[in-house]
Amino acid sequence: MGHRLYALSALLCVVKFTSACGSATFDGGSSGRPSADVYHGQDLESLNWFWQCESSPTEPPTGQNSNLVISGGGDHKFKSTSFSQTPLTFSGKVCPPVTYPRDIVFVIDVSGSMGGNGGNDPKVNNSCGRLRAVESIINEITSRGSEAQFAIVTFSSGVAARSSAMFSERASLFADISRGGPLANTLCAANGNTSYGAGLGAAEAILQGSRPGAIKEVYFVSDGEPTDSGGPAIAQRMKAPGVLVEGKSIPVTIATVMLGTADDAKLKPLASSESLHVGAVQVGDLAHVLSQLAANDIVDGTMRYRPIGADAWEEISLKDQLRDYVFSVPSLKLDVSTAPNGLEVVFEYEDQHKNIYSKQGKILWLDAATKTK
Repeated sequence: MGHRLYALSALLCVVKFTSACGSATFDGGSSGRPSADVYHGQDLESLNWFWQCESSPTEPPTGQNSNLVISGGGDHKFKSTSFSQTPLTFSGKVCPPVTYPRDIVFVIDVSGSMGGNGGNDPKVNNSCGRLRAVESIINEITSRGSEAQFAIVTFSSGVAARSSAMFSERASLFADISRGGPLANTLCAANGNTSYGAGLGAAEAILQGSRPGAIKEVYFVSDGEPTDSGGPAIAQRMKAPGVLVEGKSIPVTIATVMLGTADDAKLKPLASSESLHVGAVQVGDLAHVLSQLAANDIVDGTMRYRPIGADAWEEISLKDQLRDYVFSVPSLKLDVSTAPNGLEVVFEYEDQHKNIYSKQGKILWLDAATKTK
């Protein structure tokens, strides 16, 4: 659906989890005025409410005299007499999803059908398509500035190899998984059967020890049908309610790739959505396919606002205003006659991995009792 955004409603940064988890902060809640909570100045000619992205900030506008700029969510307090049909403009920057903290586990099939003359991904010149694809995706994600950490699990009849922890540096990750030997011996191996459950179970265990404030993702590559029945139950548990990290269940996004021409009917249901599964992939295309799955962007969103205590929200689609994650919405008129108890707003947007991010705030009157619904 392209870059899209919408919505507005309450007080602090909330991340809602559907098929995955995010904990990115839409903005820092700071203010562009001397007092972060209360404005005691003169009557306002205009007010610009600016919403910043911490993970990829932009230069905020500058207020001057009676044309004021406030920044961030939470409560912003004013004298009601400062407003008289005052134009209120919403502007800011939405965080690109690729800049959010991400904990990523690659689950790679190293069963016997991968190797040999007729295999789907044999080792050639101490490399293979699986190795090149993992290297490429890690380089691509880290080059975007994401606070990403990675782990690797390889599986066949059981777990063949697994990372001891999550790593932010590629060299440390590869040294850990290869145990001092050539990396190709681990990622380009080919021996045994195809236990989906073993691979997913190891990924689940690694993510349980990962960061509580990061999105959880698994990229699962296989070239055959499972020889066990454990995969679907583990995948469902990881997707919802999620992996338990420091006492909190965090849903995991699972993307799946079938390398070669094997029937993918049992692999596809492991994925979080149809769009996160690709079948019949040739080894030369594996890096590109994984890159497309690992890429992430905004697909939907809204902006809502209402006078505090009102039943109905006004809703605005920001898809026409959003350019390179920066937006500005046409102004509305604000004073105590249109919002007797103040105004509440919510920005909310969704990425292609189904993470939903929300930022909320209020304008309150110092000289009026506030009633909320």
